[in-house]
Amino acid sequence: MPLQSMTGYARVIRTSKLAQYQIELRSVNSKNLNLNIRLPRLYAFLETEIHKILSQEIKRGKVDFSINIKIISDELSSIDINEEMAREYYHSLDELRKSMGLLQPLSFDVILSNQDIITQSFNEDSERRILEDLQPILSEVLEQLKQMRMNEGKNLEMELLGYLDQIQRINSEIEQEAGTLKQYYRDRLNENLEEFLIEIDKNYAEERLEYELALLAERADINEEIDRIKSHCSQMRELVQTGDENDTVGTKLVFYCQELGREFNTIGSKNRLKSISNLVIDAKSIVNSVKEQVYNIQ
Repeated sequence: MPLQSMTGYARVIRTSKLAQYQIELRSVNSKNLNLNIRLPRLYAFLETEIHKILSQEIKRGKVDFSINIKIISDELSSIDINEEMAREYYHSLDELRKSMGLLQPLSFDVILSNQDIITQSFNEDSERRILEDLQPILSEVLEQLKQMRMNEGKNLEMELLGYLDQIQRINSEIEQEAGTLKQYYRDRLNENLEEFLIEIDKNYAEERLEYELALLAERADINEEIDRIKSHCSQMRELVQTGDENDTVGTKLVFYCQELGREFNTIGSKNRLKSISNLVIDAKSIVNSVKEQVYNIQ
């Protein structure tokens, strides 16, 4: 499956025989899935099913979902008027008006503005019909969001592949420089031992030099780190280009970034060559750039 960014936006307005629907869906990057569903109180019965559908299609990201519904069919809902509450509400406000010395009488709109006096409700059959009516529209807005996230994913893919090319090039340069490490340590040991050669048997000094050199070479060997970096880059490239059937590309790439950082840190701690140190600094900077982009991948 191609890469998907966690950044996306979709908006759909559709009218059916039952109602008019306006849906907006926004997503940004987040470590886990964080769904925020906003819908009118009257349609709270839809929230559980909407949450289920969204979580099946979206695996990571902070997602804001909002919906407005305008019922067209008179068959779906019933209107209930709380007459007792209306009278008490109107009476209380009228007493307040008089106490404040206001001459203008209260408008009937005052009663209509209280949502607890006039309520609209649905029976179970109406709720089922609205949900069935809404499902294809939800699918449409999710597909629209997916397309935008995939378009963003293509841009991310190009950037990540470019970064991986740079990391592999630097790793190759480190591998070439590593071939000079043994001679570097030989030269340093020769400098340190030179003043003692007069007092020490020459053959013994040469044997000791080779022994110390072998120890240093073993401690400073970075071939394993170089090989692991090659493997990590190969795995990352495959993930970026072909995706993952479980939609866990972003999570896996974050792991590989951590491993790359660890390998380059190890090379830096073992190394004494300035040329390799500079390459390690460059590589770690690029790994950080990869990590920033990876956090936006689903």
